[in-house]
Amino acid sequence: MAQLDDITAPVEAEFRAFRDLLNEVTVSEQPFMRPITRDILHSGGKQMRPLLTLLTAALHGDAGDPKVQAGAVLIEMIHWSTLVHDDVIDEAYVRRGQWTPGTLLRSKSAVLVGDYLFSKGLAQASRAGSFGAMRSATRAIELIVNGELMQMEHARLMDTTEADYTDIIRHKTAVLIASAAECGVLPAVGDDPDAPQVRNIYRFGELLGLAFQIKDDLLDFGFAEDGSRAETGKVLCNDLRERKMTLPLIHALEDVTPSERRKVLKHLRRAAEHNESVEWLRDFVAGSNGVAYSVSAMERYHKEALEVLAAYPDSPVRRALEGYAAYVVGRAF
Repeated sequence: MAQLDDITAPVEAEFRAFRDLLNEVTVSEQPFMRPITRDILHSGGKQMRPLLTLLTAALHGDAGDPKVQAGAVLIEMIHWSTLVHDDVIDEAYVRRGQWTPGTLLRSKSAVLVGDYLFSKGLAQASRAGSFGAMRSATRAIELIVNGELMQMEHARLMDTTEADYTDIIRHKTAVLIASAAECGVLPAVGDDPDAPQVRNIYRFGELLGLAFQIKDDLLDFGFAEDGSRAETGKVLCNDLRERKMTLPLIHALEDVTPSERRKVLKHLRRAAEHNESVEWLRDFVAGSNGVAYSVSAMERYHKEALEVLAAYPDSPVRRALEGYAAYVVGRAF
């Protein structure tokens, strides 16, 4: 798997410029906000989405273009805004071993912090004239909200099919990664969303986003790609505790009898309060082919993403994007 330093290398200077701009944009006029935004934006995130924006920009033109830089800032701000809002919705207290903003602040304040980040990103894009990025990003927000609502309803009913799951993750996760990829190309084509380069690179990002979420769902169970249990450093099975049916469980249910399905759903209903139900479900998935099927789906999306890149001539930037795609499916956290 490619290392992040190798992936970043073709746009190293532009990535530094992006981080400088991000620090500048997030400074608040309100003194009490400064440590909050500092902690949120520097809490160990690798800033993979804006890095994708810079790489796709370099593939088509200039990653240092102010419109590209502002688009990268907007994408990162939206990413963190949605994380803060998700933590409030999910009542999540810890992420990657650290307290979340929703825990450190009261929920109402955390929601406002998310709104602040989003508005700051939009303001920067507007100042830079990144109107294509604004269109792309606001459409992504609309679809993310739709995806969240779909997921909540299916979790309530516990009736998620594979088609439902794919629709949910395309909305909730893949759309922002696709938008990140798109924002890098738009300035090079006069912000034309229908340009062939834009459509192709959007599809590349969408495929990566689908693969990314399946990988996340495998990691949530604590499974390696061979089906063995892996140490991820994360709190495991949060999806089960929230009654979210992800691909490993959905596929594991395909070949069971109606009475076995009822038993699985009974444990899923109890998972929020009973750790023994969580372990039962984890063992049930481990004993099925749900993990292998999920890995196969993830690898298929990864392969399709590489086929999009194959249309571009070989270059350090293309190789960095291939490394980026490998990193998405090969990560262990």
